[in-house]
Amino acid sequence: MSMNNKRLRFGCHNFLNSKPLTYALTEEIVKAPFETVFAPPSALADMLKNGELDFALIPAIEYQRIPDLKIVPGFSIAAAGEVKTVLMFSDKLVEGINKVAVDYRSRTSVALLKILFKKKFGRNIETVEEEGSFEIPATMLGNADAALLIGDEAFLVDLEKFRVMDLSKEWFDLTGKPFVFAILCVREGVNIDEAIKYLTEAKAVGFENIISICDDATDKIGLSDEECRDYLLHRIRYELSEEDVEGMKLFFEYAVAEGLVDSSNISFYGE
Repeated sequence: MSMNNKRLRFGCHNFLNSKPLTYALTEEIVKAPFETVFAPPSALADMLKNGELDFALIPAIEYQRIPDLKIVPGFSIAAAGEVKTVLMFSDKLVEGINKVAVDYRSRTSVALLKILFKKKFGRNIETVEEEGSFEIPATMLGNADAALLIGDEAFLVDLEKFRVMDLSKEWFDLTGKPFVFAILCVREGVNIDEAIKYLTEAKAVGFENIISICDDATDKIGLSDEECRDYLLHRIRYELSEEDVEGMKLFFEYAVAEGLVDSSNISFYGE
């Protein structure tokens, strides 16, 4: 399969943290020879599994649940320490949390939450998917002790009103390693050599346009320019470094131990 006889389909989520990867594509600064499809992270994984996408930025945990995928080096949504957009919040102490309403768009973060509760607090928790509006995060607490929210809506959580756990920070405190939330994966047998060149260029152009990206975020999310720049330039890690891969491998090992996935093996595109 080549770029010449089929227009490939690339899937990505539409949160603020993806903008450095997609800004140049959506603004047509980089005219890539593939189609870009936006969907929530969980939906992207399902679409890649079903063959509706050729390559996509998917929740890292889904790499172990979808057969015949390769990880594309050089792309990730990761963090080393506080990330600010993967939060569990509650009006209860951790000891009183048994049931957590979780954001249906997330799968990696749900797995991470279960691992953290087992590793740090020695117990299991019940999770229930929440599919409603996230514009008022407190509504997620209607029938649960706590709520897990990801993405731009996490910025709406009142950090003064609730007890808040930043899952990335908890992971870093536990392991000393970065946490990888999303990775770029491609279906086995699909050639994306040319696509990678365009996506790499798009990422470079995206970082050249951080000011424009943050101006838009100020309008749509209400973040200040300083908050936006801190988030994109200092919180999120986009390169899938060797250190990130080590953190991802450890996460997979813990996930296997908790029965969340069957394997911790990884395989990279081009190897």
